[in-house]
Amino acid sequence: MKILTVFLISAGLAYGQTPGKIITFNKADTEHCKVVAVKGMPLLQSTYDGITVAIAMPMNRGNGDFSIFVAVSQTGAQPFRVNPKDFYGLFSDENHTRFAFHDMAAEMDGMVHPPGADGGMSAASKQVDPGSMGPGGAGGPGGPPPGGGGPPDSGASGPPPSGGPNMTPAYFRGGKVKPGAGIAGWITLRKPSGATLEIRPTDMLDEIDISVNGILFRF
Repeated sequence: MKILTVFLISAGLAYGQTPGKIITFNKADTEHCKVVAVKGMPLLQSTYDGITVAIAMPMNRGNGDFSIFVAVSQTGAQPFRVNPKDFYGLFSDENHTRFAFHDMAAEMDGMVHPPGADGGMSAASKQVDPGSMGPGGAGGPGGPPPGGGGPPDSGASGPPPSGGPNMTPAYFRGGKVKPGAGIAGWITLRKPSGATLEIRPTDMLDEIDISVNGILFRF
């Protein structure tokens, strides 16, 4: 897998289904995979079995954390639960070190939040119109902020600030996804405790895996 920057400008990835139901993004598979725009921000979007997962390119926060906007929606018939603790990323080192979900919202509970941060508010309470992630579509609740491709200030402890009324900085805390609805928000993937990895400002995750309803969406 190559870095996600390459995903947005090339179609050199494989898409397929394995017995473990791993869905790998491939822009060439226009039936299931797309690069869509929300408020002018590109997101990688994969759809399988009525479930749509879209992610923005990770933000390297410069402190061993990566912030990623994730949106999950569905058109299926049965509600299901999404748990961000099942999300993870693989770093670009030779060992492909696993970066696990870190509950930044819980860490910030009771702390002073930076301007624009949503106090760790759960994004599960916000519905996302699946149609809002179509090509050129307007960003519904949970859209990423404009200019989000670059790393934010390393001192920031919350998600990137909101860029407008439809641009929530809420954290993705998970919850039940009902038919025709969705959940969206920011997650933090953090390097393992005690890891001696050197993470430069230009480094990026090689792979992001979003597990939803028993299906692994790989970007």
